[in-house]
Amino acid sequence: MGRKKLFLVLSLLIVFVMTTAVNAEGIKKIKVQTPTTVGALPVLWMAEEGVLGEDIEIDVKISADHNRAISLIAKNEIDMMLTGVNVGAKVFNKGINIKLLNANIWAIDYVLTNGFEADTWEDLQGKTLSLPLLGGPLDFLVRYFLDKEGIASEEINLVYKPLQNGARTFMMGKLDAILLPEPLVTKILSNNDKASLSINIQDEWAKHHNGDGRIPFVGLFVSNNFLEENQQLTDSFNDYYKIGVNWVNNNPEEAAELAAKYYGMPAQLILKSFNRVKLDCYPVLEENKLIERYFRDIMTLYPEMIGGKLPDESFYF
Repeated sequence: MGRKKLFLVLSLLIVFVMTTAVNAEGIKKIKVQTPTTVGALPVLWMAEEGVLGEDIEIDVKISADHNRAISLIAKNEIDMMLTGVNVGAKVFNKGINIKLLNANIWAIDYVLTNGFEADTWEDLQGKTLSLPLLGGPLDFLVRYFLDKEGIASEEINLVYKPLQNGARTFMMGKLDAILLPEPLVTKILSNNDKASLSINIQDEWAKHHNGDGRIPFVGLFVSNNFLEENQQLTDSFNDYYKIGVNWVNNNPEEAAELAAKYYGMPAQLILKSFNRVKLDCYPVLEENKLIERYFRDIMTLYPEMIGGKLPDESFYF
């Protein structure tokens, strides 16, 4: 082999080795989509603190478009998403390969009334109650409680409006009552003297579940493709997420500032809303039992909410 040819081969080999080293040392990006939920604060904390190391970047996209998140995770264009636990179950039962890493929000929803107080569901008979989605989790919960109390759903005028639209209509005095999550509850109570916090949904749930008011509202889901290729990284992500939950609960002022930075809401409003939100992670067996209990109740009224059947054990991490 001539010297020039040997030099060319060696040069190409050096470039290949250098390129391979750069790729090996490149930053790995974990793509997560989430709405503006308290359940995302541990992820945002992880991203800002760089807890997974210098070579791991957590790319968080804030979006309320759950359908978009489902489409992206199905195409492996995002790796994880935060959404309703029931939404994840429905997606799973449709054949999209995802797994529930953890459920994290267990209390967040309340009934507000306009110009009167309602201590029981009977107090809402003949009134207009706004819910965000027909056939959604809050619609299920209201109908579940009415059924338990022996009240026909027709005895309350149930109307359906998207959250922000419903909140505005309520603020204008055009609704008797509305069921909302935090921090919208705190926002309305802070700006409307006629609004009263009347019914705690979690307390209502506890009445029918041996005093246990924990409802698995929101979960963190991972693409099975990502999980299979990154088992150890996924384990670390989930472990640090739980550390992040503790950070939020132990540092509410800082957590509220973090939420304000990403969510465009006043930190003081978010801080006040924390008092009515239960952000927590439980041991796997305990958590799974709570989720299965919720799903079994859903199956009695709205089986389509979770895809028509209980998800099998491969749904759980």
